[in-house]
Amino acid sequence: MSATCRGCLASSADVFFDLGDMPLAGGFLSSGDQCSAEQKYPLAVSVCHECGLVQITDPVDPSILFADYSFKTGTIPGLVSHFEAYAIWLVEHFAPESAVEFGCNDGTLVAALCERGVDALGVDMAENIVKLGRAEGRNIVAGAFGPGIVDQVREDFPAGLDLITGSNVFAHNADPDGILEAALRLLAPRGVICLEVMYAGDLLDSLQWDTLYHEHLTFYALSTLAPLLARHGLEPIHAELIPMHGGSLRVAAARTGARPVDTSVQELISREAAASLADPVTWLRFAEMSRRRISVFGSSMRRLSETSQIWAYGAAGKATMWVNACSMEYLVAVVDASPLRYGKLMPGTHTPIVAPEMFRAASPDYVFASAWNYLDAIR
Repeated sequence: MSATCRGCLASSADVFFDLGDMPLAGGFLSSGDQCSAEQKYPLAVSVCHECGLVQITDPVDPSILFADYSFKTGTIPGLVSHFEAYAIWLVEHFAPESAVEFGCNDGTLVAALCERGVDALGVDMAENIVKLGRAEGRNIVAGAFGPGIVDQVREDFPAGLDLITGSNVFAHNADPDGILEAALRLLAPRGVICLEVMYAGDLLDSLQWDTLYHEHLTFYALSTLAPLLARHGLEPIHAELIPMHGGSLRVAAARTGARPVDTSVQELISREAAASLADPVTWLRFAEMSRRRISVFGSSMRRLSETSQIWAYGAAGKATMWVNACSMEYLVAVVDASPLRYGKLMPGTHTPIVAPEMFRAASPDYVFASAWNYLDAIR
């Protein structure tokens, strides 16, 4: 039976890639007791036969996903640099005086906007990360960005917001309509909502099956995001592809007719049509190639582990996918740059997560760059 598409609302989303029961990508464990009680959840990916949106239609409760979040933006140099550049881009393109970032994590972008004279507020669901950001003096609050938070935000911005932005978080939400409804109620008449989302085109081109985990509910293309925006009276006014997270789409949108639409929008939609991004057959082929890659890599690494010591570098969500899909319980350790993860255990395989200093001291035979999107920094 087809599920309801969260983009176009048609009952036409069918599974094309089923990864079975998997642990949560960010479900790091801190004790043996937790290991024995660890939960796994179905992970099946669907594509809509009406609009072509790639999505996980059976989400895990956000209160489980974000109860003890172990990702802090400020500990990743590449992300700090990205948000510095993004703040500059936003100011240059839209000159906002006021802004809200939803899914702000520790408020790295909020701080970068404030440094450039923008009155910025951050909102995030992970209370433990919000506390860390507030301790650094950043103006952020804990909560879900949706209709329920509108009145609270409006108290700080009664004249309406010039900008609302979300980076690598909009696609994590099972209720994008709630986000857009709240944005419309808070934006000034010519206000802009700017979204950065993982891009379905890069998912396809680079065979990024390892980003298909429970936290990542939706993989947008501009051609699948535009109808969702249109249902709320919004239209894309600018679109571009950026390299973050293995390839992302940056879209700026405004109320229909409120701002001019530049040529980048139609250019990208035309490219997506040529690549058949909305064709379900395209995604069936993607699944077949992904299964082949998992099989070949898994068997090759297992043979190598019989004679060599192998570590992994990067306790990212991608790492959780690889080590579980390929049953890599033989890894000695997983290295990570975030102190929030030191001493914890990987989901599923329960491999210890250690600091870079331990990796340098051990000097293993082989390193699996599990956080491959940060390969340059790892090198």
